[in-house]
Amino acid sequence: MAKRDALSSTERLLDLIRDDRKPEYSTPAVTSRQSFGQRFKNVFNNPVSFKKAISVGVDLGHDDLKLVKINRLSDHKIELLDYVRIPFDPEIPRDSARFPQFLRQHLARFCDHSKNIGLWCTIPSARVETRQIRIPKVGQKQIANSVYWTYQRISSFNDKEKLFDFELLGETEEDGKPKIDVMAYTAPREEIKDLKDLFSKAGCPLTGISIVPFAFQSLLRSGRLETDEAHVSSLYIGRDWSRIDIFSEGNLMLSRGIKAGIKTMIEALRAEIEGNLFELSIAKSPSKDSARIRSIKKKLKYELDQAHQLFFGVIHDSPPQPLDERQRLLKEDKIFKMISPALERLVRQVERTLRHFSLHFDNARVGKIYISSGVNLHPHIVNYIGEELGIPTEAVNPFAESPNFVSLSPSPENISEQSSYAPAMGMALSNNTITPNFLFTYKDKQKAARSQRVNRAVFGGFLLLMAVCVGISFWQENTNAEKEYQMTRLQQQLNAFTVRIDKNLILKLVAESRANNRGIKKLGEKYLGLAVISELADLTPANIRLLDMSARLAKQPGKKKSKAKKTLIIEGIVRGDRLTMESTLAAYIMDLKNSPLFGNPKINKKSYVNFEDKPALKFTARLDIV
Repeated sequence: MAKRDALSSTERLLDLIRDDRKPEYSTPAVTSRQSFGQRFKNVFNNPVSFKKAISVGVDLGHDDLKLVKINRLSDHKIELLDYVRIPFDPEIPRDSARFPQFLRQHLARFCDHSKNIGLWCTIPSARVETRQIRIPKVGQKQIANSVYWTYQRISSFNDKEKLFDFELLGETEEDGKPKIDVMAYTAPREEIKDLKDLFSKAGCPLTGISIVPFAFQSLLRSGRLETDEAHVSSLYIGRDWSRIDIFSEGNLMLSRGIKAGIKTMIEALRAEIEGNLFELSIAKSPSKDSARIRSIKKKLKYELDQAHQLFFGVIHDSPPQPLDERQRLLKEDKIFKMISPALERLVRQVERTLRHFSLHFDNARVGKIYISSGVNLHPHIVNYIGEELGIPTEAVNPFAESPNFVSLSPSPENISEQSSYAPAMGMALSNNTITPNFLFTYKDKQKAARSQRVNRAVFGGFLLLMAVCVGISFWQENTNAEKEYQMTRLQQQLNAFTVRIDKNLILKLVAESRANNRGIKKLGEKYLGLAVISELADLTPANIRLLDMSARLAKQPGKKKSKAKKTLIIEGIVRGDRLTMESTLAAYIMDLKNSPLFGNPKINKKSYVNFEDKPALKFTARLDIV
C-alpha cells in the first residue's frame, strides 16, 4: 500500500498541468488616441471657451482607467474632444495610498488642469439593486413617500447602509386607474463614499456617480445610440459574470446579473484540452517521464493561449499571429464546440430574462441586443447569441458617425475597443436630467426645486419692480416735459414783461429790507431766553439733572458792541453707573456743542458727590450763546 504522501504519475501530471501561472505585467503606459501635433492644431481650430459645457466620463475598470471628454455644443449636438485608456500600475493597486496621486496625475493631464469640468464616474452595479415599480397617481408632494414605502414593502433596506433614489418614468393606466411608473434603486453608501473620497483626495471632486446600466441609458436618451426599436437590450459579457439590461423608450426597465461569463467558457475550454491531452499522454509516456510531462504542459499552455487569443483576445493587445486560413477555420470550429455548452447556459439565462420581461411588461418584445465585453469577443459568439435568441445583435459603438456627433479624435479601429468605451462615453454624456446620480438624489432635487421656486419668485418680484420703475420713469418724463413747457411759456412771458428800474426804487427796496432785518433781530432778542431754555430741555437726557442756570443775554455796559458776548452757565449732576458718568457727560457736552444755539462749551468744574443718597457726578459748564 502506498504511503499517504506518495503521488502517482497521474497525480503528478495533473499537478504540473494545473500549476498556477503568474501573469507577466508590462510597464504601464498611457495610450492616447490624439497626437501632440493634432492637439496643438485643435487649440487653434477649436479654442476653449469658458461657456463650454465640458464633461468627462470615467470608467474605473478591472485593469485600466478609461476617460472620455466631450463638449455639448447644443442639446442635441456633442463634440468628442478626446479619449484615453490608462493601464493600471500593478505596483499601485486600487486600495494603495498612492492610487489617488496616480489618479490626480492622469486626470489633471487629461482635463488640462481645468476646474470647470463635470466629472462622472461609475461604480460596480453588482451591489446596486434596481426595481421598476408602479404606484397610484398621487400629488407631487406625496410621490417620494409613496415610492419609498412601496419599495420598502417589496425589498426592505437599511437607510444607514443603503442610499435610496428613484426616477419617474411616466404615467400609465392599470385596471382603469391612473398609475405612475417609477425606476427605484438602492446603492451602498460606503461604496459611494469611498469613490467620492478617492476623487476628492485626487483633487478632482466628482459631479456624479452612477452605474453602467444608467450610462447605457444616457447613450440612448442623448441620441448617441440611434435605434428604431422601442425595446432594446444591452448584454455585457464579463470575466466572472454577465449582465443584461433591458430598455424601453430609452428607460431602464430591467437589470439582471448572470453568474456566467468569459471565465466559465475558458474553464470549459481548459477542461476539454486537459482531458484530450491527458488521454493521449497516458498510453504514450512512462509514469515518471518528467520531460514528457513538461512537453504536455507546454503544449497545453500553447493551446490555451492560442484559443484565448482567437476567441477572447484582450482588446488592447496586439492581434494573434496569423494562421493558415484552413487551419484557422478548423481551429475556431473546434474551439467553438468546446465552449458551446458554457455559452449555451449563458444564452438560456438571457432567454429567461427576455421572457420575464415580455410576461411582466405587456408582452413587449426586445427588438435588438447590443453586446459588449471586456475582451475581444469572436464573431462566432456574437452570431450564436443572435441566432439562438432570434434577435438582431450588434456591438455597442459610441463612436458611430452621426450629423449630431463631431469627433476631434480618430475613432478606435477595433469594434471591440470602440465598444469598451461605452461606459465612459455614457458617463460623459450624463447629467442630472437624464441620468440617476447617486450624489444628487430626489432629496437634493426637492431642495433644488424649492430653491428654484424662491429664485423665480425673486426674479418675478424684480421684474415687477422693474416694470414699476419703468412706469414711474415714463410718468416723471411726462411731468418734466410738462414743467419744461410751462417754464418755456413763463420765460416767454417774462421776456415780454419789462420793469422800469431806477436808483430811487433800489434805495426804497434796500430800506425795506433793512427794516425787515431789524424787526426780525428784535424779535429774536425778545424770545432768546425762551429759546435757550427750550433748547436745553431738548438736549438734556433723563440721567442728567440741572440744578442751576444763569445767563447773560444783554451786552455789558462800557464794552464795545462787537465784543459783547452772551453766555450761559449751568450746574447739574449726572446720575447712573459711575463707570459711565464721564462718558455720559462728554456726550452731553458734544450735543450742546452741536446745537446751533450754543458754542464753545467748557467744563469749569466737576466732582463726584452723593445726591439723594446715590453717587453722582456734579459739574459746572459754561457756554457761549451764538
